[in-house]
Formats: sequence, structure tokens, C-alpha cells
Amino acid sequence: MKNMFLCAILILLFVSSNCEPIINTKNGLLKGRIAKSRNGRNFYSFTGIPYAMPPINELRFEAPIKIDSWNETLDATREANVCVQKNVFFVSENNKIIGSEDCLYLNVYTPKINGKMPVMFWIHGGGFSVGSGGSSSGGPQYFMDKDIILVSINYRLGIFGFLSSEDNVIPGNFGLKDQVMALKWVKNNIEYFGGDPNSVTIFGESAGGASVGYHMLSPMSKGLFHKAILQSGTSACRWATPFPGLSRHRTQAVAVIAGCNEDTSEEILECLRSLSANDIAEIFYKLFEWKTHPIILFSPVVEKCDIDNKGFLCHHPLIEFKQESHVPAIIGINSAEGGLFVSRFFNKTSLLEPELITDFHRIIPKIMIYNRFAMSEDIIHINERLMDKYIPARKIEDHMHANLSDLFGDGSFLYCAIDMSEKLTSPVYFYLYDYSSEFTLNKFYGNCEKPLGVSHGDELIKLFNYKDLFGRDLNEENKEFSRFMINLWSNFATSSEPPTINGLINGQLWPAYTSVENFQLLYINSSKPQIKKNSFNEKYQFWNNLPILSRLHKFIARKNTDFNKGSNKVEL
Repeated sequence: MKNMFLCAILILLFVSSNCEPIINTKNGLLKGRIAKSRNGRNFYSFTGIPYAMPPINELRFEAPIKIDSWNETLDATREANVCVQKNVFFVSENNKIIGSEDCLYLNVYTPKINGKMPVMFWIHGGGFSVGSGGSSSGGPQYFMDKDIILVSINYRLGIFGFLSSEDNVIPGNFGLKDQVMALKWVKNNIEYFGGDPNSVTIFGESAGGASVGYHMLSPMSKGLFHKAILQSGTSACRWATPFPGLSRHRTQAVAVIAGCNEDTSEEILECLRSLSANDIAEIFYKLFEWKTHPIILFSPVVEKCDIDNKGFLCHHPLIEFKQESHVPAIIGINSAEGGLFVSRFFNKTSLLEPELITDFHRIIPKIMIYNRFAMSEDIIHINERLMDKYIPARKIEDHMHANLSDLFGDGSFLYCAIDMSEKLTSPVYFYLYDYSSEFTLNKFYGNCEKPLGVSHGDELIKLFNYKDLFGRDLNEENKEFSRFMINLWSNFATSSEPPTINGLINGQLWPAYTSVENFQLLYINSSKPQIKKNSFNEKYQFWNNLPILSRLHKFIARKNTDFNKGSNKVEL
């Protein structure tokens, strides 16, 4: 009776083994639940919290609208809808459309309510087209052994999140603006969960890492976070921001496939709002140029930032890099990122895609997306240089999975991770993740049974609970390493920089990035990592000296000289 009485009268919060947690936020009361961390610690879980109005009907392809308050206690014990998607990355999911447009929800996990704990704000990856912040993309149990608050979010994906006519009618970047709205919700409400709104670390992987990078560049995000972690993706990657005009071109293609009148942006917008969500999701799959490539079709765009519309992104990061939030950042990659692509190209013994042999010069530029950024005459030169460096035999054969993995990993992830580190003016701490585990995401990317190394996203298995995905828990050795990774990331969020790695490593702290010629990195291959001089200078200079952005440079130069002549159209 005593517990029932307390539950009835306590307005802000009461937690016991017999009572559900209730929190009063600025939007209204939330009812959560008690869960267990990996080490058996109680923590409080609040899931499916709306942070914006459902982006449906007239709100489709609009910036998010702040959520209204609610009168009844909201049940925050259920998983939220994932955003509409058709998974291009996992081969077993290719033909399934899942999710709902009503998906702008976030989750808050906290080990205690009192105090002011630092906040870690997770942005999931998935090529800006798949994924979620829910437990289906990894549970929070590992982080809840630490005195931090973990927030994870959903944001609009694919066409719904990144369609753009590159004007003020369909400006784009809706998914990133969703993330900003969620960050504002955290700033206004996280203190009620025991969090410190002045200590927020945003972190993400792949497209989530690129999103983190974009928040460092966006005036909209300034002041909403205080540290950043970019895992296997930055806003300096070619796949992260399209060539000017390409998003408009693809938006027109969507309209044509949908049977819409494509004469004006207003007509396209009105027509696409009349379609079902599933119809729009199906269109996404009709835009690939070879197989499922380019694997990213809709991504952040540069907006027309003027007096009336400040926009989320005002400068193209590949050529007009402008940092707005000068916060400390961790940036890094995995040692075999290219497994993301190569796992589909080979089986146990053979190359499955003979076109990679017969049509290398057409297909590789599409996979690596430099066919859009380089002049046509330069593409031929780039192809030859890549052949010389990565495929010296001049022919892709059955045993060359490692060669292709290096090619894709260096060109799509390594180069832009270092390039971002070069361009940021705030402290950067670089890592190379090379921990071989019993689990790898390669088994979901494709059917290749060849060992492909530590692949894209493999570090996530040590940060989040993927037991449901793999069917069993980590073994003891991997649990020990997982605890190290949780310590490393949470220490960065909770401590003043420079980051510490179990205190000191041979008398050294993690040194900040200096320059590509001589920076030191944290080499993570065990729970006792090492500080090493980087060995990436030669690879970075190789990619940096390729004319891979020649078309973009020419476009920007023409735009600057002929701005008043309206000559910003581009052949696509």
C-alpha cells in the first residue's frame, strides 16, 4: 500500500521495483520502465518519445514542426515506428518495405535521475536511407553501466528525408533538420532525466558520422552540442554531399517515375504528397545505375541560404568548408571498410560480378561516385591510376577481394576521414579500429565467405547490444574489449579533453591530430591500444592528387564568375 500511495502522489518521478518511472517534461508526463544494464544495474528506459509533429500529408517534405504538449501521461515503454525504408545494405532485406512516416521519435536511457550527467546523442547510420535509433539497431545496455545518459533518435530517410529540388520549394535536408529538432528537445528536456544540457556529445557511424560532421558545419546546430565522434563517415566524403544539381535531377526523375508533372517544383511537391509512402519507397529502388549503386542516392544538399532562408547547409563541404561549431572531435575508421561493398562481389571461391572485369572503367566510378565529380577525360586517367595502385595485374580475379576492399575503403572512407581532420580547426583525435571479432556485419552485407577483415560498422557490435541480430551474446574476450570501447567513448563525453585511455598509455595521452604527414593515432586492436604514427600519408596524397573533383572545381569557378548570368545549370 505504501508504494501505491507514493506512486499516486509523486508528480515528478518515483522509481522502485514495484513502480514505473514517471517524468514531467516540458511537453507533458512520460511513463517509462526499468531495465537492466549488461552488469545488472537498473536503468530507466523511455522510448518512443515524440519530438516533432508527424511529417505526414502537408508536412511531408517540410522542415519538422515542434510537437504539441500532451495532457495524458504518455506511454514511453514501447518501441517507436522506424522511418519508411527498404534496406539496400542487408541482402536478406532488399525487397521489404518497413516503417511509417510517423516516425519522429527519440529514446532516453538513464541510470539515475538526480544530478547532471553528460549526454551522448546517437545518430544511426545507413546511407541516409535505412536504420533507426531503436533496439533493432542495437540496444543501450552497455552504455548504461556508465554514469551517462544515452539518447537515440529516428530521422526521416531516403526520399522522405533528403528529396530536394535545390530551391526554396523543396530545399531538402529534412532528415538533418529532424536531428536538429531532436537536439533542441534534448536541450530543453534532458535535465528532467538527470542530464546536463551543457554537456552533449553527438556521435554517429557512417551516414550518422557524416551527419555529426554536418552539425559541426551548420549554423542551425550551433550551441546544441559540445563534443563530437565521427565513426567511418564525415561530411568530407563524396558520398555525403552530391554534385550541385544532382539532387534536383533525381527529384525530377522521381516525379517522372511517379507520373507527376515535373514542370515546376510546386507541381512536383503537390503530386508527390498525394502518393502513398510505399509507392515513394519503391521509386527509390528504380534509380540505381548498376546493381544497387550508387548505394546512396539522396543525401544532404547545399541550400539557398539568403535573408529569408538561412538553411541547414550553406556551403559545399568539398570545396567551401566552413566550420561553425569548434568542438573537440574523435574521428576514425575501421581497417577494412571496403568489406561493405566486396562482400557482395565474391562467394567462397569466385568473383560473382564478371562486369567488374569486363566493364571496370564504367562501374568503379559509379560505385565510388567520382563519375559525378570528375571531368569525363579525367575519369579515364583516374581509372588507370587506380588500376596501377590496387590491381597491378590489370585484371580482377577470384582471389582479389582484399585488393578491392582496400580500393573501396581508401577511396570512400579513409581519404575523407583524414580530409575532415585536416580541415577542422578544433582538436581532433584520430583512431584506427582493427579489432578482429567473432562477429562481423559482412555476413549481412553479402554472401562472401572469404575473410574480409574488420569491416564497416563492426565497431558498433561492441558499443550496442546486437544479441538479437546475431542470436547470441558476445563471448568473454569480446565482452572485455566491449567494456574498453564503452569506457573510451564515455570517458571522452565525461572528461575534459584530451581524451584519456585508461589513464595513460606508456606515459602518453591520446595526442591531437596535427597534420597528415606526422599525426599520431590510437590503434585499437585490443583493450590495450597503442599510440602509433600514422601510415596513411602516402594513401592520402595519392587520392588527394587525383583530379577526382575537377568537375566540381570547374562548376564552382563558373558559378562564381557567371553568377549574375544564371549559368548554374549542369549536365548530369
